[in-house]
Amino acid sequence: MTATRLGVLGGSFNPVHLGHLHIAQCGRDLFGLSQVHFVVASVPPHKPAQDLIPFPHRYAMASLATSGLADFIPSMVELEPPVSPYSVDTLAKLARRYGLTGKDLYFIAGGDSLHDVAGWHMSEALLMSYNFVFVMRPGVSMPELSTLLPKPALARVVDCRGSTPNGMQQLLVTELAASDCRIFLIDAGAPDIAASQIRKLASQGQGIGHLVPAAVHEYILKLHLYGE
Repeated sequence: MTATRLGVLGGSFNPVHLGHLHIAQCGRDLFGLSQVHFVVASVPPHKPAQDLIPFPHRYAMASLATSGLADFIPSMVELEPPVSPYSVDTLAKLARRYGLTGKDLYFIAGGDSLHDVAGWHMSEALLMSYNFVFVMRPGVSMPELSTLLPKPALARVVDCRGSTPNGMQQLLVTELAASDCRIFLIDAGAPDIAASQIRKLASQGQGIGHLVPAAVHEYILKLHLYGE
């Protein structure tokens, strides 16, 4: 595959849901990404493991959610040698595999991840070496960015929140031509869905069909993944 810009959506996908697909589509369309890789975390370093179902189930659900969507690729790159749960290693693997520079890679995440990113492994090097796209959820306020990001990364922030679609496009044209990587904050009408909410509803036998792709819903129900 010859890729100009590659998107990376990492997560535990416990389970993958419509919010994940929404932010992947927004990232693909806004930044002209040739593909978005859904990188399934083997053992997420920053999340409790007690609610985590086995990797094969989470990878299977990511595969079902992206089936028929040629631009979306389920990935188990974290398990490829050298095995590592850290995003800095995942992005380096993908850059080597496709012959890309850090400028060609876009790590896509929900805005909630901004609260944790400073604690990620080698966070400063990570934020300075690749593009990041944080998609905000409606109605969720954020603290000052200076309290969330390493100081050197603040100069690379491109805050598109509140921009009109035309204004955002014009801003992105300018920033994408820059030589350095950027940290984009965007509003994209992302649905307010959390995997923890889905697990809770499923365990109580309540409906989750409006929160996950149909094939994922069927898989969860068939295998009773969350104790319903």
